Amino acid sequence: MIIKELHASNFKSFERLGLTDLSRFSVLIGANSSGKSNFLQVFRFLKDISRDGLRNAVSMQGGIDYLRNAKLPPHDISIRVVYDPELEITMHRKSGPLRIRYRKFAYEFTLELTGKGQGYRIKSDRLEKEMEFPGIAGKGKAPLKGKSLLENSGGKINYTLNVPRGVKIAADEVVSPFLKEESLPENSLLLESSYFSFFHRFEKFFDKIAIYDFDPKLPKRIAAVRAKVELDENGGNLAVVLRDILQDPERKRKFSNLLKDLLPFFEDLEIEDLTGKSLILKLREFYSGNRFIPSPFISDGTINLINSIIALYFEDKSLIIIEEPERYIHPALIPKLVDMMKDAARKKQIILSTHNVEIVKSAGPDDIYLVSRGEGGFSYITRPYEKEEVRTFLANNINIEDLYTKDLLGI
Repeated sequence: MIIKELHASNFKSFERLGLTDLSRFSVLIGANSSGKSNFLQVFRFLKDISRDGLRNAVSMQGGIDYLRNAKLPPHDISIRVVYDPELEITMHRKSGPLRIRYRKFAYEFTLELTGKGQGYRIKSDRLEKEMEFPGIAGKGKAPLKGKSLLENSGGKINYTLNVPRGVKIAADEVVSPFLKEESLPENSLLLESSYFSFFHRFEKFFDKIAIYDFDPKLPKRIAAVRAKVELDENGGNLAVVLRDILQDPERKRKFSNLLKDLLPFFEDLEIEDLTGKSLILKLREFYSGNRFIPSPFISDGTINLINSIIALYFEDKSLIIIEEPERYIHPALIPKLVDMMKDAARKKQIILSTHNVEIVKSAGPDDIYLVSRGEGGFSYITRPYEKEEVRTFLANNINIEDLYTKDLLGI
């Protein structure tokens, strides 16, 4: 799943948010309190709805009053996300197989503020899908296209299908009978229903968003044996995750090679089991001979690099967001880390938030998104590279990092 567009209104510091060109690798920059964290909260809100439901997701944002923009009079909160599901299926029917290639999904919902009860109600909730039918039009011709619409109306789910002539398929063949009988509880969205998992090969793709904010102090502590092997968003369960990786020779080889690309002095890792109840990470360096260094004495930068490698290459996530990945890392390593992120972005979408000049320099002008605050106090996002003045500076050998440090990217 690759998110192409993101739109929102009345969401935290944004009056209106409209991004129509998100790429596989994006770097988010901006001054303190410009709205970078609020932008990332859109993704967390979508993930929380998918995983825990709308009521819990609103509560985890602090309630509806903390979700909306405090500078605006109370009015609707809306979010629209357009993404490529990278999904193709083949339906096997009596009349023969039918290939369906899904090109674009657009999901949007609107919450109306009521000031009563929970303080909101669902005003609209819909998922629109654009699809192609390869092979039907004939060899060498463009595939026929169709659309379908899934709408939640007061808990009742309606499905409509619009396909061109020549495509013999009915809505009943697309939607399983047990799904058509489903009704949603009050104030529940399609995003949290089984419809989303059905149309994504029985997975909820928004569950596969991870927003990492690593704290290198946490993995230095002794870790409990009983913990999940999916990397926590703060990186605190690193020892447990590494134990799982190191048990597989091929995964261990891949991880070791990646870490050695960043840290040539790295030699080996091991996870020591203490009394069967806890684990501790140990690392051996070229400088330490045969002695393994226990996690409390491993540098914060090394811990953060290990967490980043795992997030990028070993976690089954479609969208990886890393906040300030440069923390505790020497500037000379930043270009290598960014190259690694660009490599990982071939298979998943990567978004970074940063203040670091080396990341801006290494990312390149067309990967940069600038978050700013306008005179009214509302956040907005621009791509500096699209501005003629910025391109003129770049054409005259003034680097993107120089414009950034002199606060000229907003022009």
